[in-house]
Amino acid sequence: MKIAKKLLMQLLLTFLSIILISGLPELIMNKNVSAYFEKVKTVFIEMLRFNEMTYLNQGIKRPFLEDIWEPYFYSLTILFGALFIAFCFAQVLTWGTLMLPNFLRRIIKNILTFLESLPDLLVFALVQMGIVLIYKKTGVLVSNVASLGAEDRIYIVPITCLMLLPFVYFYKMMILMTEEEMGKQYVETSLAKGMKRLYVLVFHVTRNTSEGIFHFSKSVLWFMISNLLLVEIIFNIHGITHYMYHDFRPEMLAACLILLVIPFFLIFALFEWTIMRYSKRSEAL
Repeated sequence: MKIAKKLLMQLLLTFLSIILISGLPELIMNKNVSAYFEKVKTVFIEMLRFNEMTYLNQGIKRPFLEDIWEPYFYSLTILFGALFIAFCFAQVLTWGTLMLPNFLRRIIKNILTFLESLPDLLVFALVQMGIVLIYKKTGVLVSNVASLGAEDRIYIVPITCLMLLPFVYFYKMMILMTEEEMGKQYVETSLAKGMKRLYVLVFHVTRNTSEGIFHFSKSVLWFMISNLLLVEIIFNIHGITHYMYHDFRPEMLAACLILLVIPFFLIFALFEWTIMRYSKRSEAL
């Protein structure tokens, strides 16, 4: 029951944060605090009648909930696919990296430090250039580099662009946390008993670092949501952020962000509930 109350409070605070953030353009443009709170009030009222919301499409008002679902699930597919691939690749490579000598691990960490400093737009441009170069050299078009319309769906390029930097962040953080965990007494004891290093790494160390990685993944997700807007604009993708920049009202920004956050919040809540129950069971034992 306490866990459910905590998660419900987190959800409400997340919604409140999104509503407060959505009013910031009003504060930045007009530098008027009272106008900002008035706009926040308007957004809050609009969220209470979510099913009646409309958006502007070429000057024509359209029901928001009638048109949003296909672009919404398209964006979710890109976002979830990128997060899942980045996490899985990083985890597998972390296991391999921790089997390497220390000097090679230091080189890998230095490379990751350099890669995580690369600007997002540079990464997106390099992916596009790579696809064009492969096509010129081999005649094989790996993927279209842009969507040709609202009905056209591309996945490889946007997912690749969206997952590269999160992969670097996950990979580096997993290495650092796993190295710290590997120095603990229980690991040395397990190895001294004859357990294989890879077995201890995969089945014991990874389990004990999972909570830290779980909390880190929340900040990575917010980074990916902010980059989703850039990806969908650059590749002409008709996803949920299409509604943000074509109808740049605070209430539209809040509605789109809330829709994006809800499924990931539920997934994270399930993981958090599982981790907390497992922790309590371990303490009881």
